[in-house]
Amino acid sequence: MNEMNDNDLLRVRLRFIDLVKSFFVGEPDAEKMSRWRGTFSALTKERISPRFDSAVLEISRALGKKNLQDLQAEYYYLFTDPFKGAQIESNASFYFNGRSYGEALVNMRQLMNEAGLVKSDDVHEPEDSLVMMLDTFASLVEEEKIESTAKIKELQARLLEEFLNPFVEKFTTQLKNNQQCDFYYLCCRVLGGYLDLEKSLVA
Repeated sequence: MNEMNDNDLLRVRLRFIDLVKSFFVGEPDAEKMSRWRGTFSALTKERISPRFDSAVLEISRALGKKNLQDLQAEYYYLFTDPFKGAQIESNASFYFNGRSYGEALVNMRQLMNEAGLVKSDDVHEPEDSLVMMLDTFASLVEEEKIESTAKIKELQARLLEEFLNPFVEKFTTQLKNNQQCDFYYLCCRVLGGYLDLEKSLVA
C-alpha cells in the first residue's frame, strides 16, 4: 500500500474501511453478498500481509460455501433477535468498562470533538459503536484529501490505538467463543488484519 501515490492510497483506504464496515451495517442482502464474493475472490490473488491474506482466503472460502440465508440467520442471532436478545455487544464501553455507555463513550465523544466531527441526528448508535468508530476513522482519512496534517495523523493513531484495535481484539475473542457465528468471526479477522495495515500508515 505504501507504493501507491497519496491520492490512490487514500481511495484504497476508504474502500477498505467501507468494505469492513459493510459487515456490520445491517443484515446482509444479495447485493452485499455478491460484492463480498467478488471482492474477496479478487483479493485472494493479491499478497498484502500474512495476517490479512490468511483472513481473506478463509472468508472467501466461507462465502463460497454459505448461502445468503446462512449469513442472515447468523446476523439476526448475533445483533438483532428481539426475543432472545442480541448475543454480541458492539460498543467499546461494554468491553472496556463492563457496561454500555461508559467512560469509553465519553472519551470517544471527546476525540470526535477534537476532530470537529458531530454524529448525525439520524444515527441512533452510540459514538463508541463499531460502525460509528469506523465512520469516524473514514472521516479522518477523508480529511487527508483536504490537508494531511500532524493533527489528523495523531487523531487517526489515537482512534486506532485507544479504541479500534483493543476493541476488535476483544470483539473477535467473543465471536470466536460463540460457536454459532463462524462467518462473523472471519469478518473480524479481516477487520483486524486491515487495521494492522493501517497502523503502519498512521505511525
